[in-house]
Amino acid sequence: MNIPKQLFAGDSATWLDDPTTDALGGAIDSTWTLKYVISFPTTAVTLTATASGSGWSTTISKTNTAVTAGDYYWQAYAETGSRRETIGSGILTIKAAAAHDVSGKSQAQQDLDAVQLAMRTMISGGAVAEYTIGGRSLRKIPMTDLIVLESKLKSIVAKEKKAESIANGLGNPSNVFVRFK
Repeated sequence: MNIPKQLFAGDSATWLDDPTTDALGGAIDSTWTLKYVISFPTTAVTLTATASGSGWSTTISKTNTAVTAGDYYWQAYAETGSRRETIGSGILTIKAAAAHDVSGKSQAQQDLDAVQLAMRTMISGGAVAEYTIGGRSLRKIPMTDLIVLESKLKSIVAKEKKAESIANGLGNPSNVFVRFK
């Protein structure tokens, strides 16, 4: 099945699927009706493909993908007469649209930035560690806890950057190459 693996919230997409066969080798082609069911948080969306040659063309609208970022289960099945065959399933990842996350930073990087800002604010004297007003009190995270959290987040961000480098074909940045003459 050629459904995209990921889309941005609010994007539309169209894809083509080739004919396939059932468990006994019988043809499942455009004489069958192909449908995709995608389980979103509050509803399931059913997409009905249109015949395209011997296969199908399926479109998902921007309205269907305007959901919270996350991973959503999909299943594709073909029907003809009284027969129904499931022919594929998987996960569709909806990512936050640029309007929601312009920075493009991962959640770990955003958290690291926030922790470092909190640390700078505490160091510069712009934040009080603890205070009480009218019987209510507020205690901020101690600097030692922020340092531990910063270290963990730096490790996560480094792993993300390494994986991104490998995924972009730039190789493992941890590799060191030596040439002898």
